[in-house]
Amino acid sequence: MPDDPSPSFMLIAVDPGVNGAIVWKHKGVVTAVRMPPTDFAVVELLADLSAKSPLIEIFIELPPLYTGRNIPGSAIAKLYGNYALIYGAAVALKFKVRPVRPPEWQKAHPVGKKGDLTTTAWKNKLKARACELFPDLPVTLCTSDALLLLDAAMRGAVN
Repeated sequence: MPDDPSPSFMLIAVDPGVNGAIVWKHKGVVTAVRMPPTDFAVVELLADLSAKSPLIEIFIELPPLYTGRNIPGSAIAKLYGNYALIYGAAVALKFKVRPVRPPEWQKAHPVGKKGDLTTTAWKNKLKARACELFPDLPVTLCTSDALLLLDAAMRGAVN
């Protein structure tokens, strides 16, 4: 885990997908919100978070290099757009930015690999793991990937 250099240190993890989320840990409390619906709302949330802490590290899931036939171009376009928006806002807000490929954070969790599982079965497996790790939060399919990325970052399993 990145060492908490001060009590106000904030750790953020982002799944930039259209059905993704932004989650953060600040002063021992984990908060998870679904990806805001507009670019303005995303930047506004990050700006609000920056006002709460002078020291922020953000882990952003990188979009896949190859999507295959199962992911429509419109979904990839939104994913890359959100990634670029969040990355740019984080740089402008002077966050320490850490892009992370999905396999990196996924290997930090004992859920195996997607393999022959359907996307639904795989996402449910990830959600179940997030529910184990964050039993006090209302984990959803939208927030589970970001929560697992946050957990991996807190444990220093990604950098």
